[in-house]
Amino acid sequence: MTANATSRCAGHAAALYDSGEDLRRRVLPFLRAGLDAGDATVAVVSADAADHLIDGLGPDHRHVEWELPGVSYRSLGPMFDALRRYLAGQHEAGRSVRLVAENDTASDPGRAAAYLRFEAASNDVLGRYGFPWVCLYDRRRYAAHVLDQVQQVHPHLVDADGRTTTSSGYLPPDDFLQTHPGPLSPVPPHPDVDVWVTTAEQLPTVRRTTAATARGLGLPPEDGEDFELAAAEVLSNAVRHGEQPCRVRLWGTPSHVVLRVDDQGPGDDIPTKGFRPPDPTHGHLGGMGVWIVRQVADVVHVHTGPSGTAVELQFPCPQPGAARLTDAGATWR
Repeated sequence: MTANATSRCAGHAAALYDSGEDLRRRVLPFLRAGLDAGDATVAVVSADAADHLIDGLGPDHRHVEWELPGVSYRSLGPMFDALRRYLAGQHEAGRSVRLVAENDTASDPGRAAAYLRFEAASNDVLGRYGFPWVCLYDRRRYAAHVLDQVQQVHPHLVDADGRTTTSSGYLPPDDFLQTHPGPLSPVPPHPDVDVWVTTAEQLPTVRRTTAATARGLGLPPEDGEDFELAAAEVLSNAVRHGEQPCRVRLWGTPSHVVLRVDDQGPGDDIPTKGFRPPDPTHGHLGGMGVWIVRQVADVVHVHTGPSGTAVELQFPCPQPGAARLTDAGATWR
């Protein structure tokens, strides 16, 4: 069997590479197989990876889509929601798609952890459409424990010759999600908001206060509605399903606005909730609030333990003049 024929069955695979040449050997057979088959062949990758792949494809690179509308690594929740919608639309239209993706989270361990949770859930959520996709991970940019987790969330790996093999470390999605819910960020000594909530009547005031403070910390106007919606859902869940009092804290970092809500309830199922669209036809009447939160926030971390449940939301807060990695076709943004 040729490398191209093997790569047509990639499913959800990870290509772990350590040089531009290694990247081309692993991924070009997958891309060429898509082009030969007439598939919609998409590569949403870093500028550096795009340069290597374009060079290897030669003139054929013009037949690859190097970006997708709405699919942006600026915020992980909206990115996965946009990708799910794109693949659902292609599936409904009867088109064949193959995708290469590369995230930009290597410099932020918390975002990398959040992204890997989406990777785990995508085996169900995106895998249902039957399209093969390969996720790129540059070994030089990630810690060893992260690369181990990459193999836990991908059922397949791409070998150095472009062939697809089974990942021996793969874990079922819920097993990974249950055991990798965080990590929570350290709370600064004096957060910009620090209030206790004991009754549902306090929620509107607390929601408005956190939203106004987030805007003051630099939350972009276009994210204001999503932030307020996510804050309302997390606060409401804490009051309805947790045990009072709840503590609400909010602060800014150089890159994000962070909201943390602690209650004294168990919250055992939260780490696995909200990744799959609720389906009332199958009795999934709950979980809509957590689903909404995961689709609009950049990062969601959860911690459950004897003292209660903590939920942390992060929304991107770009600094003036922040650099963006771009290519004429491929974009991290």
